[in-house]
Amino acid sequence: MPVAESRPETHPDFELEREHLSQTVSAMIRQIEFWEDRDRQMGADLETSIILGDQAEEFAAMLSPHVHQPFFGSLKVRVAGREQTLYVGKHGFRDVKGPYSVVSWDSEVGSLFYSDALGWTPRKGSAGVIKRRRQLDVHSKKLLRVTDLYDDEHGGDTGGREEVLLRRLQEDSTAGMRDVVETLQPEQNAAMRAPAGTPVIIQGAAGSGKTTIGFHRLTWMTNPDRGVHRARPEACMVLMPNRVLAAYAARILPELGIERVVVTTPETWATGLLGLEKLEVTDRTLSLLLTDRDNTRRALAWRKAKLLGDARMLDVVRTHLWGKFNAGLAGQSIRESIEVRGREPVVLHFPETELAAMLRDVFAADPLAGYRAGMRRAIESEALSRLNVPEGEEVGVLRQLSAPLTTFLGRVFASTTPITEARRLLGSADALAASGLLTDREIQLLLTDPLSGIPTPRRANADVTEIPVMLAVQAFTGGIGRLDGRTLEPFDHVVLDEAQDYSPLLYALLGRATRPGHITALGDLNQGMHGYKGPSSWEAVQAQLPGAQVLTLGRTYRSTRQITELGARIAATYNRAAAVQGVDRDGADVQRYTAPANSPHGELPLIAQAVKDAQAAGHKNIAIVTRRGVDADRLAEALREFDTDAQPITTQEHRFRGGLVILPVNLAKGLEFSAAIVASANAQTYDESTEYERRLLYVSASRALHWLGLVSAGDLHPLIA
Repeated sequence: MPVAESRPETHPDFELEREHLSQTVSAMIRQIEFWEDRDRQMGADLETSIILGDQAEEFAAMLSPHVHQPFFGSLKVRVAGREQTLYVGKHGFRDVKGPYSVVSWDSEVGSLFYSDALGWTPRKGSAGVIKRRRQLDVHSKKLLRVTDLYDDEHGGDTGGREEVLLRRLQEDSTAGMRDVVETLQPEQNAAMRAPAGTPVIIQGAAGSGKTTIGFHRLTWMTNPDRGVHRARPEACMVLMPNRVLAAYAARILPELGIERVVVTTPETWATGLLGLEKLEVTDRTLSLLLTDRDNTRRALAWRKAKLLGDARMLDVVRTHLWGKFNAGLAGQSIRESIEVRGREPVVLHFPETELAAMLRDVFAADPLAGYRAGMRRAIESEALSRLNVPEGEEVGVLRQLSAPLTTFLGRVFASTTPITEARRLLGSADALAASGLLTDREIQLLLTDPLSGIPTPRRANADVTEIPVMLAVQAFTGGIGRLDGRTLEPFDHVVLDEAQDYSPLLYALLGRATRPGHITALGDLNQGMHGYKGPSSWEAVQAQLPGAQVLTLGRTYRSTRQITELGARIAATYNRAAAVQGVDRDGADVQRYTAPANSPHGELPLIAQAVKDAQAAGHKNIAIVTRRGVDADRLAEALREFDTDAQPITTQEHRFRGGLVILPVNLAKGLEFSAAIVASANAQTYDESTEYERRLLYVSASRALHWLGLVSAGDLHPLIA
């Protein structure tokens, strides 16, 4: 059936919808004015009146931004024989004096707008039937378009959902992430609303919307409807692969109605937890992979990095610490005279055998706060119980016990800092062998140094491949999680972007640091640029997150058909995930720019021409993607001679603010642009025989929404020629 006409002059309900919009805006403004009038927020006394007035002002501030667009859709439903129309928006609103209410997109009813289901059974009340779904394009309090997505009276599915989607996708890119609340597709909606309290792994190709869906899921998790699984925004964390993306992503969360969420990188979070914020984090394995031509050395570095991130390392660390702490406990005891008010002093004695039994119990309990804090609590609890201390005297007894207990703990847990202990373990064949989990060959691999030719910073540093082992030491000794004042607690919910780049060991540690079932991982196995520290399959992640579901987004929405087909051709050479279907959105042909390999200016004039062509096609946010950071710096300077001024983004400190930029593929990953130009798109730059290089080429070629240019001095890469 043809799509219902969406032009204002032809849709039969346009005037009715415009009037409803006008009345809803008026109702919202009346409510805001009521809340802002402190004289009408009166309580029984002055203090109550002030509290009521402050709350009302907060409500007004939350609702005010949504007056310009109260809703974006509607549902006509039949419940218990009665029909009614519900309007869906980004913020719920109840008109206490009229029918102009709005349900929030993240509510149970709001979900019905996105799904294909035609009926539902609410938690309370009678079952209902969907009679019509309708998209309403509203901007600045003005109705622009009405599109029916489903209409029971006119044949059911109208095809309108695809029409609205294509209209949105044809829009230009911005310097922020797309707001997809209005156009969530059924499969995206289902992934976003996967059961609360269940770990979720969302596998999606470039442009499938997985990162944005993860953010919307976090918003959904903060809704009161989640009950015991509801997440507090300030107790949530989002981990992004680099600071460029972290800054880029942090802007969208307040727009979704949640603030104070920690948005950071795994390295920044880890060094903060270790108390080593000034520690310089390197990725020497990546440097080797990007620069070294020795395949044997590259393979060795890859295998060692994979082994460092193996989940077995958690028990290797645990066994090492068990041996170390038991050795530290040898010959130790606690003997202290304790006074309890109204009693004679009592000598409290803990011999070595009792302390060893307590340590064994602490290891078995595996407390979130770590073994040192767990041992302190165990001894304190036993002391209070043994002395039968009245509740009012507990503080005084613990104060007397504090000094000898601190001295004892210092002896047992001495010199166990995460960096030194991790490196002590990784440098000792005997320590690595103690658990019996590693083979002799694996132990020898961990003792080798394939990165010896890669320089290290002069100041204190740690490599990203070492950090999970260091975090494991921290987790067992000092604890892992979210610091609330001086208290360590689990995060309410954690979202991981580029989840294919997190090692199984890091997943195990994040599982400890977060409430059970409250991790959302977003990734694409086809885009594993850092596979040396990531899982080989999602099954390896599921082994660390019990009960985790893998949900696959089967469509990619970012690019035109021409760009999507090119990306699929590259990914087909190593694809380990499900086949991806693109949206059938036609666009410009992929543009190819080549010149003889010995051209005097190389590919510089070709890149400059590609930029001009993209700009002539109307694109403003344009990226020139290079293989390495040094290439981006070099090209940015050289292109000025060809009247092309591109802002270089070569470190994580740079921020993407739109316009013409030039950046390496590792920083472009996760970003999207109206147009993208792949520099040096040839087999000399992206080695055809190496899977890792083909992955990089795929990422480079999948950044563009509408227009893609491929540039090479010499022949283009065989996969894209």
